[in-house]
Amino acid sequence: MAKKIPAYEGVCKLEADGPDTRSLLQQLPVTELWGVARRTGERPAVMDIKTAGELREADPKRIRRAFSVVMERIVWELRGRPVIQLNDMAAPKKQIMVSRSFGRMTSDPADLREAVRQHAARAGEKLRRQGGVTNAVMVFVRTNPFQLDQPQYRNSVVMPLMRPTDDTRDIAQAAAHGLQAIFLKGYRYQKAGVMLLDLSADDNRQLSLDETPQSESDRQRSQRLMATLDKLNRELGKDSVRLGHPRQGNAWALRCERRTPRYTTRWEELVKVRG
Repeated sequence: MAKKIPAYEGVCKLEADGPDTRSLLQQLPVTELWGVARRTGERPAVMDIKTAGELREADPKRIRRAFSVVMERIVWELRGRPVIQLNDMAAPKKQIMVSRSFGRMTSDPADLREAVRQHAARAGEKLRRQGGVTNAVMVFVRTNPFQLDQPQYRNSVVMPLMRPTDDTRDIAQAAAHGLQAIFLKGYRYQKAGVMLLDLSADDNRQLSLDETPQSESDRQRSQRLMATLDKLNRELGKDSVRLGHPRQGNAWALRCERRTPRYTTRWEELVKVRG
């Protein structure tokens, strides 16, 4: 409405029980509401509900029985009552997954190793950011499910770690072993990913019965190394320091032909003006 009604001048603020809100909802078709598909919007018409205002005054329980809980929530939201609370973004994640489709499909195991190593490094960085450690690493690969003329394959494996860790080296090593276990020749892979499982807080890490404890000196050395790695990448730019150097022209890198030029962050992409 802010775009369609010139009087609003691009900004539309509606109070839940304000007269402008009620007038607007009485004129607004149900199908114009977010979350109501056109085919779904045809069904309330049978119940003499054709506008958003009529849906607002409908019995929420009746709407839920006739449609779904989603439609019931829309009724409450039209009345100004929030029904979906915002998640606590500060809460630590229980799982961390990093995956990405390749720029082009590949059957080269070196491409998959580089991609998995990159994903493992990114997952380790996210893990340390929330102050956690992981006990297991899952690796998965798959071909393109939409190219039915190609042989199809997908698989995953969970690699338990010797001890809870946030060290990128340990995570990448486990991911590499997992990839080696599930990789098969003869397929053109389109995606690979790494997921960190069984996360816990670094301050509350506990040893299992069959776990080999890490010496305090080794633990501190690992923490200093990872802290230095994260600081360099944070101050000098992402991937300034990383495990291994990717090959030029690898298949797993994203294609960026349509990316907007990064004039403010890349010297090599500054506009050149010649007189």
